[in-house]
Amino acid sequence: MVSQPALDKLFNHPNVKIKNPDLVKTKIVKFISEGQDRLLVLSDWDFTLSKYIDENGKRCDSCYCVFDEGARSVDPEFCKRFISLLHKYGPIEHNHSMTIQEKVPYMEEWWRQSHNEIINVGFTRQQVEKFVGNSKMKLRGNCIELMRNLQVAKVPLIIFSAGIGNVIDIYLRQTMGEMPRNTHIVSNMMIYGENDKVVDFSTPVIHVYCKNSTVIPGNASFANEIHGRPNVLLMGDSLGDVSMDVGAKEEQASLKIGFVNHDPDSLVEKYMDHFDIVIVMDQSMEVPNLIINEILSSQ
Repeated sequence: MVSQPALDKLFNHPNVKIKNPDLVKTKIVKFISEGQDRLLVLSDWDFTLSKYIDENGKRCDSCYCVFDEGARSVDPEFCKRFISLLHKYGPIEHNHSMTIQEKVPYMEEWWRQSHNEIINVGFTRQQVEKFVGNSKMKLRGNCIELMRNLQVAKVPLIIFSAGIGNVIDIYLRQTMGEMPRNTHIVSNMMIYGENDKVVDFSTPVIHVYCKNSTVIPGNASFANEIHGRPNVLLMGDSLGDVSMDVGAKEEQASLKIGFVNHDPDSLVEKYMDHFDIVIVMDQSMEVPNLIINEILSSQ
């Protein structure tokens, strides 16, 4: 049974907004009563597991920004082309007068052109590792604790990212010393060829509007790990992340946590309509940890 102090801490947290507290309590009680063996965690990466801003209020890097920042001294012209794609397609992504269906072809163009720019330069594995090591990418506070606790409990953590999976993999290995065995990345993966140069990207392209469980291949190495886990805890920082559980065949219940990293006055109400729990302007994993620790300690 969920402890009352934990519920009080959740519902009274200054950075937490909940539209339907009774529903959230019911979901948490269900997750706790059924335990860790029926739990699956799905999470976005950029600005969800990773920070949006650092301790000084400066923007942190996303997966693609790692290339933008890291390649400046290697190939300045690449950076100019990369940024020009952002200026061309970014306004389309955030155009509220367009439907998602209308945006999808442009997002596919954007991702493919960005990948082609990376391929054409032929960055090496060693360069990518250096870019990541020198980047301004940071994990949220208490994120390593969350990942370690899930690892010990053998609860699968599926990281869905429209970014670059290799960057996430390298960052976690550099930061944690390993890739936790329970953690799996579903993302765009760079393929290395001769002389460890990037020669291609995996397919299908995973962009912001197709980042969900339908892109998990049927023969995925972790298919058996996620079998029999109908309780899905989902975390994301954009409204598109709400749908990451689409295609999760065994899902029976979901608890969705959304992070508002900017513009709270205009975003909080929208997020409350789609996420069960909304965390506002908080760069830590305190709240998800609170919930997950209650589930894990129930065994």
